[in-house]
Amino acid sequence: MTDHPIHPALKRTGSGVAADGTFDMPTRVQFGRGVISTLPDEVKAFGASIVMVVTDPGIIATGLVDPIVADLKKAGLGVTIFDKVQPNPRDIHCIEGAELARSEGTQLFVGIGGGSAIDTAKCIAVLLTNGGHPRDWEDFGALQHDPVPVIAIPTTAGTGSEVSPSSIILDTVRKKKMNLFDPRICPRVALVDPDVTFSVPARLTAETGMDALSHSIDSLHCRLDTPASDAMALEGARLNALYLERAVADGSDIEARCGMVQASLVSGLAVGISDVAGCHSIAEAVGATYDHPHGMCCAIGLPMIMEYNLPESRDKYVRLAHAFGIDTSGMDDDTAAQAAIDYVRDRNRRLGIPALAELIDETDLDLLAEKAFANTSTPSNPRSADVADFREIFVRELRLNAADGQAREAS
Repeated sequence: MTDHPIHPALKRTGSGVAADGTFDMPTRVQFGRGVISTLPDEVKAFGASIVMVVTDPGIIATGLVDPIVADLKKAGLGVTIFDKVQPNPRDIHCIEGAELARSEGTQLFVGIGGGSAIDTAKCIAVLLTNGGHPRDWEDFGALQHDPVPVIAIPTTAGTGSEVSPSSIILDTVRKKKMNLFDPRICPRVALVDPDVTFSVPARLTAETGMDALSHSIDSLHCRLDTPASDAMALEGARLNALYLERAVADGSDIEARCGMVQASLVSGLAVGISDVAGCHSIAEAVGATYDHPHGMCCAIGLPMIMEYNLPESRDKYVRLAHAFGIDTSGMDDDTAAQAAIDYVRDRNRRLGIPALAELIDETDLDLLAEKAFANTSTPSNPRSADVADFREIFVRELRLNAADGQAREAS
């Protein structure tokens, strides 16, 4: 077990354009329709001859993996498939995958799927060279050795894991989502092919799309933001506003699918430069406690944390309103900022995202607040929040849910 360094948000000096900061963007991204066909050449460029494909049973069932594996074998590469990935990926499967990879002499990992598959591939790559349990490498900059290379093939437009320095893994003992964070965890190559997202069902498209939006907004109001991350976050939000509901309504809409893949990619780059913030503190507390889908939890957490952060992030939310295409003519900054928050809340309703009250047990409020406060990225939230603050954030949202329910009944 290593001593974890101080969170960068707690030692940052300066503010605005004078704030200090360091960021790496180590992933080489190949975007385009059909780019997954280049995978064998990408593997060979690393000098690897033994590959492990990390994926999940759902992706296997689509038939996407078989031709990819066939191409790898045709190129003379040894291939092992690890397909035990689950939503909210577990530490036990990462450890099992690392043991299999070690026995097979794996030299490179290919993560095929959503964030769960890619995060699992990244964690297995960490364990193969660093050993131990995933919790030994939790938090910022804890790694001792470089992970084995990972090539990511994302099949959803939302997580940004294909360019992220994080691997989010569920500790099955503590029921806590761990954040293994280090620039070296980033996949070395991401083959971002919008064609593989066409078969994603509408509900998953909506949830992963809101996950992408949570990256834009968490990066935008993050304490570790930079002008570069702000630019990417706002462009990600703009693309998301243009294309998510189109992609949900018609999964064969090529422009919408490409737009959402780009939104996910640029938003993932934004949080790779900065960090996530309070939305993910809330979402990961709820997801770890009840095993709900991560994207849905992020969607719910967004308006909750935006309302709380409004005093600190008003100017950012005004810019966000413009990115959403909201006409702010005649609005003062308070009204424009609130309009951005209302946009997110209304979009959740349009997409059929459940209310918080439908997903949690009120007897768990203390536990949820403690887990949110303990999240690795809580120090990155622009407005400081302790356990009592997080509890009040949850309580306030439940009150709003109750008021909304009464209003619907009255109408």
